[in-house]
Amino acid sequence: MKFDNFPPKEINKITIYVIVAVGILIQLLYLFQFNDYFDDWNFFYTVNPNISNSETWQRHYFGDRGDGTLREAFPWNFTYFTKYALKLVGYSIESTHYFLLLFSLFSYFLFYKVVTLISKDFKFIILVFILFATNLFLIRELNSFRPHSVTIFLSLLSNYFFILIFIKNNNKKKYFFIYIISTLMMLSFWPHALALFCGHCIFLLISFIKKKTNYLFYFLAPLIVIILYILLNYKYIQYVALDNSWSYTAFDYTFFINYFFRTFFGSIIFGGLMLLIFTTYLIKEITINLYHCQKSNFLTMPFLNIDIKNFILINILTIYTMTIIYSIVRESVMAPKYFLMLIPLIIIWLSIKISENKKKYIYNLVIIFTILNSFYYWNDLPIDRPPAREVLKIVNYEKIKTIYTTENIVFNNYLSHYNYAIKNKIKVERLKDLKKINIENKFAIVCLNYPRYAVGDTFAGLEDPDCKNVEQNNNLHILKLIKIPDFFIFIAEYKL
Repeated sequence: MKFDNFPPKEINKITIYVIVAVGILIQLLYLFQFNDYFDDWNFFYTVNPNISNSETWQRHYFGDRGDGTLREAFPWNFTYFTKYALKLVGYSIESTHYFLLLFSLFSYFLFYKVVTLISKDFKFIILVFILFATNLFLIRELNSFRPHSVTIFLSLLSNYFFILIFIKNNNKKKYFFIYIISTLMMLSFWPHALALFCGHCIFLLISFIKKKTNYLFYFLAPLIVIILYILLNYKYIQYVALDNSWSYTAFDYTFFINYFFRTFFGSIIFGGLMLLIFTTYLIKEITINLYHCQKSNFLTMPFLNIDIKNFILINILTIYTMTIIYSIVRESVMAPKYFLMLIPLIIIWLSIKISENKKKYIYNLVIIFTILNSFYYWNDLPIDRPPAREVLKIVNYEKIKTIYTTENIVFNNYLSHYNYAIKNKIKVERLKDLKKINIENKFAIVCLNYPRYAVGDTFAGLEDPDCKNVEQNNNLHILKLIKIPDFFIFIAEYKL
């Protein structure tokens, strides 16, 4: 079939479908290729649907997850939301990933809806979708056991209905209802999204000042969101705002050099290019507005126009401003993953500006760069993830059905709930529970070792004391020692 038979609009649609399909395949490839973070093990242990709600609460808030110290930093809402979802889809590593991945896939549809509210220009849509689909930071973070994928989905949903109601003036009651619910859920699952909600409120304030009509129209929905959020989350608000004092990342003034861009776009080089383009257009925007302010009334500045472009920019600037203020006044939240909702906004605003530019080389340069960047930095993970699946495959290849580990119950629960372990009936126990009367034939002892953190990329020896104890245990006959990154796998049998 020749493309000559298709009208231009159909070709455009097919092109967008192909980009989205590639984006979905990339996310699946990442999911199948890489394992999980260390703190993902804790989350998976916390959301076990087979325990009581009180036990879930204990694990979430009081750190009773095998280590006795680590607590979950995100609200309880997401913990129970995931727990009850896993009751339906099944409790396994893969089921949890697929459940969270659904929100990433739905986000493509919402992203398209938001983008086409701005412009239906094919050039703009192609650029914005390529940037969105190939963004390494989104691909990596949306696959983690965190509220990230749900937050992106809810932020797009909230933004979409905000635009429909307050910019497109399509103020149907059902739209107000969806906006309130989606925004409330977004804030409840990820409180850092309050920075985005502040951007909504600032834009509404500007709209009200310019139009000076219908006070309730502009402030009723945000007021309902605030009241419901406080009522539903007062326990978490008390924990974070009053009883807790912690910082994930120290407030580093180098932030003012990169503004998270090197992380947001997957590398220093591509992040630097995008920051340069963003800064250039932002300075130009500021210059135009200052010149206009000098020549005319302040309220007539282009920056205060009630349109989607300014809505996007106001939210970007508000999120950055709120991040800086909170980090200085209260505690540092200077971690890029806390503000993932910035990335779609930055991508949209940059795509608008680049598409409007008559110089095509910038447009082409950005597309080439983002594709090459995704290929080149694909394996450049900020934090290495121990290859847990590889451990299971090795043990099964050795025809072993029982693994003893030197780790706590959190890791054992994680390792034993891979579909591969469930299918092959591989049990995972603690090494301290190993007793002679329980042993039949050979078994595996897995020791989580950290040579990459201790001595670079070498595997010179058993740095972890627990690993050394296994090797020196007089009751064990070590048949084989298999070394893979972060793990030592002892194939052993009990001495008779």
